[in-house]
Amino acid sequence: MNADVRRRVVAIASTALLVIVAIGAIIWAMLLPEPWRDVPYNATNGTDAQLSSGSEHPEFTGPDKYDLLNAWNNLHTGLGREVLEDGVVTDDELAEVRTAYNECLSVYGLQAQPVDGGGGEVIVTVRGSIGSQEKNEIIRQCGVESDYVTLRDVASKDGGHPSLSVEMPGL
Repeated sequence: MNADVRRRVVAIASTALLVIVAIGAIIWAMLLPEPWRDVPYNATNGTDAQLSSGSEHPEFTGPDKYDLLNAWNNLHTGLGREVLEDGVVTDDELAEVRTAYNECLSVYGLQAQPVDGGGGEVIVTVRGSIGSQEKNEIIRQCGVESDYVTLRDVASKDGGHPSLSVEMPGL
């Protein structure tokens, strides 16, 4: 067997081995758990039903009318719409939305903890390990999908929520 034939055989064998390893890696990745698949889309009733995207919204009035309409159009959950329906976000309502936010974070092993007597929050890893870029993306995603970011901003405009001045990463 000459050197050229030997190199071709080695190249073909190496390529075949790489393809087999790549296919194995893909199959292995497909078997990994996907915790986000079990998170309900609608935090109010635990269903995957999409909210209607029509123009039906409460008749907001006052100087914040357009800010409230914009917030309404950016809501993703029935809970968020229920909270904003009267145009006011109370402390109790915001706490309920924060609970949904924490439920989303917990799927990824994260938890939002209040600091400074409620004057801010810190996100801690309670299980697993996660890179800071991925962590920031999860925090941003959960903040948006739970409507926490939108309702936190509405509540902060009322002036009664000093803890809401903490910026969400990536927003």
